[in-house]
Order: sequence, then structure tokens, then C-alpha cells
Amino acid sequence: MSNRYEIKIFSNDGEYKTTINPNAVMNDVQITSNVNGGLWQLSLNVAFNFWDQTFKGGDFVQVILYNERNKNWKQIYFGFISKIERKLEANRQYLTLVVLWVASLLKSVIFSWETTWTAGSIIRTAVDCFNAEYWNILKIWRIDPWENISLEINDWTSCRAVIDAVNKVQNYFRFVDGEWMFRFRQKKTQKKHILVNWKSVESLTTSTSIEWICNKLFLEREDKTVEVYEDAESQMKYSIKEKFISNSQIKDTTTQDEYWNNYILENKDPKDETSIVVNSLYEIETIEPWDLVSVVNIEYWIRDLIVEKVKLSPSKATLTIEENETLRDVISN
Repeated sequence: MSNRYEIKIFSNDGEYKTTINPNAVMNDVQITSNVNGGLWQLSLNVAFNFWDQTFKGGDFVQVILYNERNKNWKQIYFGFISKIERKLEANRQYLTLVVLWVASLLKSVIFSWETTWTAGSIIRTAVDCFNAEYWNILKIWRIDPWENISLEINDWTSCRAVIDAVNKVQNYFRFVDGEWMFRFRQKKTQKKHILVNWKSVESLTTSTSIEWICNKLFLEREDKTVEVYEDAESQMKYSIKEKFISNSQIKDTTTQDEYWNNYILENKDPKDETSIVVNSLYEIETIEPWDLVSVVNIEYWIRDLIVEKVKLSPSKATLTIEENETLRDVISN
């Protein structure tokens, strides 16, 4: 199925400026997104004259998709121009537009707050603070956690306030999608995709690495007290792998112990690096980070694996899968 992208440019106050002729776009439009973040930098090479003044730093860039499944168009990216490079070569001249995802602007707005409140309410307030400066760009689609957390925010950016509030709540992801929607949800409440091997799945690759194993942790808390934690089972299997972490958010031994208990579960064993390439026979534009994917028509049991990163191009999507013991087990058995 053929995907067509249209790229529109808006001034920094949201006023429409121009649409780039698709024939002027010299490289494939590739959109990369990841969990607990958003969409990555987008680089566009456009066949404009070296001296052309159409684009300015801070202009907004909208990328919309058209295909048989999206005849009314679907916005898949919205960012702002952070850098303009002018290229003059022997037989051609063009501009490179370096575009950053709109949610990265959260780093440019200062936010202060000091209270015990729900994580969801703190995040909403930080996003509202940002939207007051940037004409309500971000829309809040879903924010679930309502447990109270203590968070003292002194002249932080809105971005840091959001990240710290998220980190106070376990088993939740944050994500801003291609349509500016801010989401904060549990891991297991996402969409599911069923992919068919040899049809929509072009390739599946997995590897196992011990590079990031840690089974002996030196953990320093706010008052500089260091506790040493070890996992004997992991050390016996993979030898001793040490790491030092200093975390000023940890105030006492109980919190230190909780940190280690969570840390060891994620780092005592090898990590899988798994990649699935999906072609456009599937609705690749609907796959987002933290969705669940299953692969059928294959000997191994591959079900409900969490998507950590998506790299979307006109003809395919490359999915990076979160480390998952189930996949390791089925392939090794």
C-alpha cells in the first residue's frame, strides 16, 4: 500500500505559511518514537535555493499521512524547526531542516510547585503552564494515576516536573503522540496488534546481551550514605557486575531498599534486543510505543510483547521490543 506524506509549515504563532511540494523533499520521511518520551528529531532535505527565506527557526512543521486507510489524512508528526542548514554543492543546492518534536518545548517553560497532590493533577498543571505560553499545543488525552505523591518543584522546567511525577508512580508510561495528545497510562492497557509472519512481518531478529547486567549496586542516598546490595544468583551465573548510583531523591534506608528491589529485577539478567520489521500490508501508522504486538504463523509463542520504539517510513515500520523474558524462553527452548 502506498503512503503519501504532506508537510505543512506554520509560523511560531500557529499561522499557516506554506505546504512543501512532495517533489521537493529529497529524503524519506522517517518518524521515530519511543516509550516514556515522544517522537524523535526529524531531518528534512528540501530542494530550495541556498538563499531561500521561506523557513525560520521556530516555525512549526506538520506531517500528515494519506493512504487508502486514511483518506481524510492523519497527522503523524508535529514539531518545530530548531536548525536550518544551507547546502551549496557542485551540481545542486538544498536546505536541511532539523525539526524537534513539539513536546521538547516543555523544556523551555519554567514551572514551580510545592505540594502533596495526585500525580495526574501535578502533570496536568505542568502541561497547563506550558500551554499558556504555547497556544494550547498539547492536548491531554488520558492521565490515570490519582494516588498522592510528594513533589517539591522549585523553578523546574515543565518537562522535568512531568518526568519526576511520572517516576513517582510505578508501572506507568508517558507518551505524546503524533496528534499532540499527552498520555500517562499503565503498561498493560494499550492497543494490541496481531502480525502475521511471512505476510505483514518481513523479518524478526532477537539477540541477548549481558552488557548491561548489574548484580552488585553501590547506592548513595541524599545524605551520602552508601548501601551495598548484591544478588548472589546473578553473580554465580554471570560473575560480578558492579555499578555506583547516587540518587538525591532517596531519603532513607527503606527507600534505598525499595529502589534496589526494583532495580535488580530489571538488571540482574541478560537483556533481549528484539526487532520486528512490518510492511505496509498492516496498518503500520497505527502502531505506537507501549502497544502490544503478537506474531502468528510462527513456531514460537510470541504474544503481547510491549513496543518500546517505532521507526516509521513510507513502506514499513521497524519495531523495537521491550526486554521480555517470555521471548527469550521460547527461542532458547
